[in-house]
Amino acid sequence: MAAGWVTVLQMVPWGEVIKNAPKVADGAVKLWNSVSKKRVDGETDSDVTNVMLATDMAAIEKLEHRLHAAEQTITDLQAQVVQSAEVIKELASQNTQLVAQIESNRKAVTVLGVVLALSILAVVVQAVMLFSA
Repeated sequence: MAAGWVTVLQMVPWGEVIKNAPKVADGAVKLWNSVSKKRVDGETDSDVTNVMLATDMAAIEKLEHRLHAAEQTITDLQAQVVQSAEVIKELASQNTQLVAQIESNRKAVTVLGVVLALSILAVVVQAVMLFSA
């Protein structure tokens, strides 16, 4: 099972991931900044009744109801976009932290590998010297 994960992790171009992590984080911050600035001003009064030429009050009330429903839908969608952008920003931040930790782990494993190789070499040299004497 672990060998499968190792194979998958070896296939990941970590150099590219590390190189692009700041770009991903910057893109998420830019998205967050652009989306979070676009807020609904919360105005519920409408000028629709001022420009209406129809005299049928039922039609006007129906149009006003539809307009208010559409405004509510737009407000809800804008709130969802802001929440989505916030989630994307958090994921980008977590991705940056993950990449940094993976790079740190990669360096530590490399150092441990070198230390292990040197230790094995020292043991082999001592064994050869012991058995040859």
